[in-house]
Amino acid sequence: MKPLARSPIALALATSLAAVACSSSDAAPAASGPKATTGLVTAERIVYSDGLHNENTDLASWSGATWLVFRGGETGQVGSPKARLKVYRSDDLGDTMTMTAEVFMPERDIRDPKLLVLDGKLVLYAIARTPGPHLRDAGGLAWTVRSESADGVHWSVPVKVADETWGFWRYAQHGGQWYATAYNDGDTQVGLFSSPDGTAWQRVSLIYDSVPDVPSEAELQFFGDTAVSLVRLDNGATLLDEGHTAVCVAQPPYAAWDCGRQFDKRLDGPKWFEHAGRQFIMARKHIPDGRKRTALYEIVGDLANPKAALSLNELHEFKSAGDTSYVGVLPIGGDQFLVSWYSSDVTTDEPWLTGMIHPSDIWQAWVDLGYLGK
Repeated sequence: MKPLARSPIALALATSLAAVACSSSDAAPAASGPKATTGLVTAERIVYSDGLHNENTDLASWSGATWLVFRGGETGQVGSPKARLKVYRSDDLGDTMTMTAEVFMPERDIRDPKLLVLDGKLVLYAIARTPGPHLRDAGGLAWTVRSESADGVHWSVPVKVADETWGFWRYAQHGGQWYATAYNDGDTQVGLFSSPDGTAWQRVSLIYDSVPDVPSEAELQFFGDTAVSLVRLDNGATLLDEGHTAVCVAQPPYAAWDCGRQFDKRLDGPKWFEHAGRQFIMARKHIPDGRKRTALYEIVGDLANPKAALSLNELHEFKSAGDTSYVGVLPIGGDQFLVSWYSSDVTTDEPWLTGMIHPSDIWQAWVDLGYLGK
């Protein structure tokens, strides 16, 4: 794709440049849902590739369409103002995707986009940082920024919504409030923030506080009034070690958290979702030789009871290699979900360390949980 003409607020549209497609017409009938699927995972395919390092995906359903956002415009993980959040629209549940806009900040890196629907608008949250490398995100001045659109094409200028040392990761609505997990510069704390409207946020509590555990990306769900957060812990000797995932539980007003349980796997770039009373998570999987994969897991056990036993069971390893994961998951009907992730070239299967500075592509597939049985 050629670069689009861009305004300072990062809005550009060229439908003639953008359609990417895949076909599933030869697939077997679906177990349940609108797509023809052949198993748990169908049609793993690249939907965007431009020779640059593309990453950090999310998906949403809004205004009768499916929306994909991801970070592009860079040659690697190291941030610069070249980073763009590319917004795509699909009117056929992911068969074809057409770019509608790019959102960026002229003097800052922007990454980790999340899409929400608020007051009838499509809202984009992201983390904006000072350019350059940041070991453990230290010194990045991680603003959480918000942009919104009434049509998916024209977007407001991204504005800071919280303290400039906290990057928001996951959002959830409960009891008339919006909640967000966030991790701080230096990756020493994970906090819980709340907002009545998604614009003004205040910190509620610390979920996890530990320098040696290196806590960061934290998922969030509510079981009744019980809040549960899954917290990534990079607490191995190096970033190449497995690490852990803490399971943290809190009761209203969510001031104190019990993080006594852990999985012995580190789940990077995760997305936790529920279906038919079962708990699933899609995240980056670590291989001992320094390589990575994107995988789908099921969590079995009572997450809301801090004393209950839990297990993390791998269900599928997606086509992925090098630098990968940071996924989007969107229900599309029945037992089916559209999922997105990014990956380095799967044929060369390079290590994660080199994948971070080499090209990577955006992938999608359909997941049909009906094939798991009841």
